[in-house]
Amino acid sequence: MHIGGFRQSVTFKILFTGLLALLLLIPLSMVSSLIQEREQRRNAAVAEVSSKWGFRQEIAGPVLVVPFRSQYTDEKNVTRTRIENAYFLPESIRTGARIIPQARHRGLYEVILYSIKDFAFSGQFRSPDFEKLGIAEQNVLWERAYLAVGIPDTRGIGRGVTLRWNGREVPFLPGVKDAAIFGTGIHAPLGEAVRREAGSRYDFGLDLRGSSALSFVPLGKETVVELSSPWAHPSFEGAYLPDSHRVTSAGFSARWKVSYFGRNFSQEWIQSQMPGRDILARSAFGVRMYQPVDFYQKCVRAVKYGFLFIFLTFLSFFMFELFNRLNIHPLQYLMVGFAMCIFYLLFIALSEHIGFSASYAVSSLSVMALITGYCVKVLQTRGRAGVMFGLLFGLYSYLFILLENEDYALLLGSLALFAILALVMYLTRNVDWYAIRMGGQNGEGAVETA
Repeated sequence: MHIGGFRQSVTFKILFTGLLALLLLIPLSMVSSLIQEREQRRNAAVAEVSSKWGFRQEIAGPVLVVPFRSQYTDEKNVTRTRIENAYFLPESIRTGARIIPQARHRGLYEVILYSIKDFAFSGQFRSPDFEKLGIAEQNVLWERAYLAVGIPDTRGIGRGVTLRWNGREVPFLPGVKDAAIFGTGIHAPLGEAVRREAGSRYDFGLDLRGSSALSFVPLGKETVVELSSPWAHPSFEGAYLPDSHRVTSAGFSARWKVSYFGRNFSQEWIQSQMPGRDILARSAFGVRMYQPVDFYQKCVRAVKYGFLFIFLTFLSFFMFELFNRLNIHPLQYLMVGFAMCIFYLLFIALSEHIGFSASYAVSSLSVMALITGYCVKVLQTRGRAGVMFGLLFGLYSYLFILLENEDYALLLGSLALFAILALVMYLTRNVDWYAIRMGGQNGEGAVETA
């Protein structure tokens, strides 16, 4: 076959059209990079606002810390004395709070913050049993005993905090002293009172601020957490789901009741046996202030369908060429492909200003109008351009459904591809692919069918 004949063959047209579609992966990848850059800017704005208000909070404790003396032999075989900590977890922790969300803006971006007034904690401790830990009574430094509470971002504490220990008021102080179990937090010195008391009840309240999420580490033998908020889109996360919860358009309420059997650490230990912070963190649970519309995630998902959309649009053009004796130039294919890539730029740019649904409608209708107007000349009749508009409308409507129904995206996408393949196979079932030639000068060509 001579070169001119090969250029008019179906095989050449299919291969060249496929190459054009692959080339359009370059602008699609550039769009993906742009979305990532915008998302990083959003995350930076969230981090900046949160750094001035308070990051996500994970409350751990309270924990009773009692120092003691221990002896060890150093490398020179000399017996020395050092101070270690013994940690005792509470028999019960009961806490409740109403989370008040606030939306702040940094430029184009919205940041969800929250505040809690009178965050109440109560419960009780058993008397520390040092005999169980193998520590002699005379080595216990009762006068140094204190209560520690782990709070990741103490800048979120709004006012002074006072502990009531068996009815006695003790002010909390900044930091967790040498309680290595926590990185940051507050502590209240208790002293000799811990030694004299067979068991202890405690309660305290604090004002707390944070952002995006609030969680708890179940350090009690029994931990009960009750939360409520006017935020209507909670996402319960962590090692435990609520025992009961209620979510309405007016907000949510949730209750957790967690036993110590579900965690991987005991009720007491000495410093050398202390579990790592990662072990404690793995047992945490709580709620995140979920934002139901994340434009960037939906834009990323939309771009993943970009090549498929371009391929199906090129396939439609090819079918018009095949059955209507047209000869569409590769540059015209590229123009339509670039227009479909522009859709994603419009979508992401408008989403930051007018919301997901409105931006999708404006972007898709604009691109459909652009391509349809172009097709009036390319496909040579308004009727064919109208058919192309209907195909594009169906594609973009289907994409909107996929983006709104993430759980069914795979099923819906698979069914759509199956239906499209079946339609193409049906329309081309009688085409003699060996005899056919693509178009000719002035749109002349022939399609032979079996």
